Amino acid sequence: MQKFIIISCFFVLCFINTIKSQARIATADSLLNVLWKTENNIEKVKILNQLALVYSEINNERAIDYAQQALSLANKLQDNEACAVSNCIMAEIFEKENNLQPTINYYLISISYYKKLDNCQMLATLYNRLGKLYIQNQYDYNQGLNYFRESLDNAQRCQHQYEIAVALNSIGGVFFYQKEYDLAFQYFTESLEISEKIDDKLRIAISYNNRGEIYRIRNENEKALEQYNKARKINETYLFNENLAINYNNIGLTYSSLNQFDKAIEYFNKSIAIDQQENNKPGVILALISIGEHQNEFKHFEEAIQTFRKAKQLASEQADLKGLINATNGLTIAYEGLGNTKEALNNFKQYTILKDSLFAKTKENQLDEIKTRLSLDLKEKELILKNNEIALLQREKRITYFQQIVLLLAILILVFIALFIHHRLRSRNKKHRLLLEQKEAINKIHEEVMQTEIRNKSNELTNYALHLGERNKFLLELKSELKKLKYIPEKEREEKIKELTLSVQQNIQMQQDLETFQQSINQNSKEFYDKLKIRFPNLTKSEVRLCALLRLDLSTKEIAALNNISIRAVEMGRYRLRKKLNIDPKDNIVAFLQQIS
Repeated sequence: MQKFIIISCFFVLCFINTIKSQARIATADSLLNVLWKTENNIEKVKILNQLALVYSEINNERAIDYAQQALSLANKLQDNEACAVSNCIMAEIFEKENNLQPTINYYLISISYYKKLDNCQMLATLYNRLGKLYIQNQYDYNQGLNYFRESLDNAQRCQHQYEIAVALNSIGGVFFYQKEYDLAFQYFTESLEISEKIDDKLRIAISYNNRGEIYRIRNENEKALEQYNKARKINETYLFNENLAINYNNIGLTYSSLNQFDKAIEYFNKSIAIDQQENNKPGVILALISIGEHQNEFKHFEEAIQTFRKAKQLASEQADLKGLINATNGLTIAYEGLGNTKEALNNFKQYTILKDSLFAKTKENQLDEIKTRLSLDLKEKELILKNNEIALLQREKRITYFQQIVLLLAILILVFIALFIHHRLRSRNKKHRLLLEQKEAINKIHEEVMQTEIRNKSNELTNYALHLGERNKFLLELKSELKKLKYIPEKEREEKIKELTLSVQQNIQMQQDLETFQQSINQNSKEFYDKLKIRFPNLTKSEVRLCALLRLDLSTKEIAALNNISIRAVEMGRYRLRKKLNIDPKDNIVAFLQQIS
């Protein structure tokens, strides 16, 4: 009977989704008909933004296209509100794609416009969204907490109870992640009290669920179930299905703690069924991982392996790095429980690589976010400088007008001509001084941004190679020039020596660059060296180094220049290397080496 109900609900939801999709297409067609008749004004920006929101549920590429058109027109019209809304919609579309860095960038830009408008409600909303991005993706809990507090400050400033409740709940979430459970419970309770005052059913259910999490972490399982069931009843009544799936998953975790295996599985499956109906792939992955961990806990390792494999496949399809990490870790534990050390080790290696990838991605996003904030600061300062320049131009126009009047009266009042000239010279000098100060400020800001970019750029090994090759070529030419010195007349010889000395000074860092190049090769080819030595242990150091240079797709001539040897010697080295690597004459040695990495 239960299965029948679930299947029936699934078909009903599919039917509803089809109707919703057709309605969105009809809405999009209606908006397009209006769009063609609208001139380039604020109304057109609004229509383009509406189209972007409609297509964000149907076709993300078209949604981004319409959002970009709206943003471009808003910038052209220089309307702060239109720019704020357009940047916010761009962020929302990228957030649906889970494309985090553009999401953060557009939210930050939108915030800068809402600050100008002093719209505290929208500022509260956007700061809360930014904070969630930081916390959910483990960027920086302190920065996330700062954003949540900014959200709370703005919400309290305009006494918007809903946003206050949201901000309090979010701050409680940060303390929960940081394992400060007493503080977290306090904020969740404050959020619940405000939500009950304004009768916000969704937020009431969320607060109950979050309080239940605190009780579950403290092993107060009966209290946890009480809170979860309060949330569940609200979510079932008002069809808050995504949150209902979370309730079921948390109830399953609680029953797992109570060692009630079948009861836990029942609720995990309920969670999966709802997430599948809602096409919530991250929710399905989370529930599958919860089931797998539950099965591992009860030593049902064979079942756990099947569950984690499903989670891993789905996480891979969704590019869910966290899901992959948790699924791979679960497989490691399951295989270890079965005594299959080989598979356990393989999965543990994957788990380690994935964790390193997540750490690297997090750091990269943090650097991108810092760069974005610097760019925004630069834009704001450039805007201030531009406004100053406009003010100076307007002032100059007024001076010019005054000059024309003075010139008309110059015949009668020569004194005023002298005063005018003096006044104009002072104004021009002041303008020149201000412009110089502005240019210095711009140059300083540009320099700071460039220094930030330079620190984040990786070294290009091939460029090093070409550079060093040119240095070697220079030395050969220098050698040739030195030989010619004895044939040059004494008067010209001294001048020639000065010229050569200057060239030597400009190229004196060749050896240091060579060492830097070699270090760069070693650092970037460490994994390649290890794999090469495992497969071909008989290779000499010089042959391993030649492999690394060939892998960079350097020519024979470039390799000879780098090593200061003849082209013939490089060719002989390649020939011997082919034999040791057992490469067929028809195969490309560069492609072969690149496959190893």
